[in-house]
Amino acid sequence: MSPTSSAEWQQFLTEFSARRPYAPEWGAQPPNQEWHGREPATEAELSAAEQRLGTDLPPDLRNFLACSNGWQNLDELYGLHSAAELRWVNDPQHDLLDVWSSFEEIIEVISGCLIVLDDGSGVYGLLRPNEQPKPNQQAYSWAAGDGEDPVPYPSFSAMVTALAEGAHQPAGSGRPSS
Repeated sequence: MSPTSSAEWQQFLTEFSARRPYAPEWGAQPPNQEWHGREPATEAELSAAEQRLGTDLPPDLRNFLACSNGWQNLDELYGLHSAAELRWVNDPQHDLLDVWSSFEEIIEVISGCLIVLDDGSGVYGLLRPNEQPKPNQQAYSWAAGDGEDPVPYPSFSAMVTALAEGAHQPAGSGRPSS
């Protein structure tokens, strides 16, 4: 079952951290070996993100951030953004729409999405916050350039759960294998 409330995220992420002890190949050691998360986002940080983005954050993303404002850059959840790091795909900081403009089927999927995960090697977690959930099509994990289409999930929490369980490790992912 995918976590949705802050309490469920706390339990899920604590159990996940316990199953994945620090590995030296990850580089920087987390300050707390039992918790790979960050400090919780404050209500002010969450509201500022919603105002900057011009949309309400879906409850599962908002509750994740209220539990852990992003994730340490290690393990299978490498690159999950904090409230301040969330960006639209068409943000000038990212050139995804320009780079993929000749691939209409990709543009159709990724336009209108928030980037909620960027591992720095072309692996993204994308989320459609403004639309009613379509079955299995509200969140996507995608390794840009691996020749595969973005993998759909019904929600942010379903995507994170799948990534944490190693159910989808996009080709070319910089994340360690389980």
